[in-house]
Amino acid sequence: MLFKTYTDKWTKKVPRRAFSIKKLYAFVYPFSSGIVIYAGLMTFSVVVTNITGLLPQIARDLYEGKLNTAGSIFLWLFAFFFGGFFAGWCVEREKLRKWRYLHLLPLFVVMSLFILVGLSGQIEGLHPVSFPAMVLFSIGIQNAMVSLTTSSLIKASQMTGVVNELGVDIAEIFHSEGEKRRLIQREALLRVIVMCSFLLGAMFSVAVFPALQTKVFFFPAGIIAAVIVHDIFRF
Repeated sequence: MLFKTYTDKWTKKVPRRAFSIKKLYAFVYPFSSGIVIYAGLMTFSVVVTNITGLLPQIARDLYEGKLNTAGSIFLWLFAFFFGGFFAGWCVEREKLRKWRYLHLLPLFVVMSLFILVGLSGQIEGLHPVSFPAMVLFSIGIQNAMVSLTTSSLIKASQMTGVVNELGVDIAEIFHSEGEKRRLIQREALLRVIVMCSFLLGAMFSVAVFPALQTKVFFFPAGIIAAVIVHDIFRF
């Protein structure tokens, strides 16, 4: 039921409990991503919660003949892609094979990688490209999981699309009524929750990063651990 999709979202009512779960995940995943975006920027000097800004950098490096740098960024793109693929594969395999809790495997991987990055100040010998790739892989998983748990309504870290779609929702609210209007209002509320949660997570990261440095990644690891425990008891 967690990953149920709606082929006609305007005619089917969403159970109140299901919507409460969507609100919960619309808060926890973006809050985690908000922590990661500032901590990642300060640690790696690159935005590690989306890949839009990486594409112009690849184009510049290719034009200037910096193939090694372009190759490193391509690795980050693939890590983000593979995170979404891995999460989607586990969820679909769980539904197909009826393997209970398989959808928690990607979250366990995310938690483990955040812990590893949090310990990076004590780890030597890893290539500097590895850590951003780990984080982008983790964020790819988070984006996929929140997309699946909210019927593809939102992503955990891509605020550009969230803000744009919120504007569309507000416009549709003025031109709808009844059940259709109620469902659009719910979608708009989810997007507002995502934006506020992401901002709060980033503010939290700004506040604690100077003191904790890479250890700040333990907080998103703890958030993901809480999601895992919640899902275990829920199912």
